[in-house]
Amino acid sequence: MRLLIAITLAALAPVACMAQDNLQENLVVNGGFEDGFNGWITDVIVGQVEFIQCDAVVHGGTTSMLMSMGKDGRGIARSSAFDVEPGKNYKISVWATAEGAASEMVYARIHWWKTEPGVASDELIKSDTPHTGGTFDWQELTATVVAPADAHKATVRLETSGDTGVLNSETEGPFWVRFDDLVVTPAE
Repeated sequence: MRLLIAITLAALAPVACMAQDNLQENLVVNGGFEDGFNGWITDVIVGQVEFIQCDAVVHGGTTSMLMSMGKDGRGIARSSAFDVEPGKNYKISVWATAEGAASEMVYARIHWWKTEPGVASDELIKSDTPHTGGTFDWQELTATVVAPADAHKATVRLETSGDTGVLNSETEGPFWVRFDDLVVTPAE
């Protein structure tokens, strides 16, 4: 019996190592908010916005980030900068859920940095599925992007703004958005 257990554990070891390697590839510090907002900068763009470490509703792990907003509130959370290689592909994935947000209001954006500070360009990362009524359960927002030729660092912003401006869409009342499990990895 001990031999069977040892053989089973030996067979599972490469899978455990692969899972650990995949976790180590995440370029974003604290993408699951397990360490509160360590590695993140939060900012209120307009209106009332509260950033809360939430353990009641999560996609993975034990916490998520909750943005609780008053009517027409807009906020962003920006990751720490991470190194990128010009011309290289990167896969970005973040999970979001919302209640009462205006349509097309919840998204992530990657900012490519030439130097610090100095944005080279940015790309919008959002779901292709419209969120009618602004309420939806956990949904993955994902994209594969290419670092511009002049980019050396990047940050990811999790946002609750409109695509074309801070106040392009109004909300009927208070609303909330949760983000969890942000992962940025080099892509083949």
